[in-house]
Amino acid sequence: MEELIALMALSRMPAPARDKKRSLVEEFGGAARLFANPERIPEEALRKAIRSFKGGEEIGRELQELGKMNVKVIPLGSAEYPDLLSRIPDPPLVLYVRGAFPASPHRIAVVGSRKATFEGMSIAERTAESLSSLGVTVVSGLARGIDAMAHKGALKGSGKTIAVLGCGIDICYPAENRHLFGRIAADGAIITEYGLGEKPLKHHFPERNRIIAGLSEGVLVIEATARSGSLITARHALEYGREVMAIPGRIFDDEYRGANALIREGARLVAGIEDIVNACFPGFEPVVEKPLALDEKENYIYTVMGRGRVHVDELVEKSHLEAKQVMVILTRLEMKDVVQPIPGGFYIRKV
Repeated sequence: MEELIALMALSRMPAPARDKKRSLVEEFGGAARLFANPERIPEEALRKAIRSFKGGEEIGRELQELGKMNVKVIPLGSAEYPDLLSRIPDPPLVLYVRGAFPASPHRIAVVGSRKATFEGMSIAERTAESLSSLGVTVVSGLARGIDAMAHKGALKGSGKTIAVLGCGIDICYPAENRHLFGRIAADGAIITEYGLGEKPLKHHFPERNRIIAGLSEGVLVIEATARSGSLITARHALEYGREVMAIPGRIFDDEYRGANALIREGARLVAGIEDIVNACFPGFEPVVEKPLALDEKENYIYTVMGRGRVHVDELVEKSHLEAKQVMVILTRLEMKDVVQPIPGGFYIRKV
């Protein structure tokens, strides 16, 4: 308990950098020894912070509160600490975990824009569900948009999902994802490096992104603008030697500029689930999609739709069929769960 309290305290001190804190803990043979011998610490700011530290009892009370919440605190070096994450240069000294880490060692991060298009969110959900059905754990950041849909898709499959927070474990951010927060805690894991009550401050999210990348064998960017935070996750993945992948999009749409730029710079272009599996898990069998059971007219409309979203009026014009007939066929395709309506009279393929 003394070592855990010391690690928690050290993790909250503003200086030095995390990699230096880790080095000091290893050099001293533990955080408790660091606190017991502050005169040996070369960094003046940390030496003063440790000498003046009086928060041991407060952290002890916090541990009791975390226990009531069924939150486990896992220190770096513990057998329960994720091995991949422990290998990055600046891993969290402690992880707060609600739920249980999935047993599968195979993890993929699925990230993207908070202001994602309907098409992008649909792709995120379907991709995560397919990966989860293979037993792969999907890691993301619980943000609105692509992250939320990746978690939802993963929960539909047989695999699990991990949500990494940029705030304390007792805070759901954004609040609109509270129901999803509960589902992940019950059937996956919610983790953070921040203590109880720590707010979702702006600078926390780039820090959180290194954990998402560090936990995963690869990072898939589905939809991202040129300034998307998901590109930070991709950069961390490159630094850690992990696979970086992206799904391409329309060249004139801002929503795809970030993902397209990643591909231009060398990220793996993903055209199907098998590309992800082959890149990150070569021992897995590629996913083989079942052929669609469509009749001649259904297959014709399905083909005319193409890969992007399309308006009903455009389908009528391209197919040279009557509007009523096109609507009947679209309804049948929707019942077969191969197309999905979008507000405004648009449709998109689901498979």
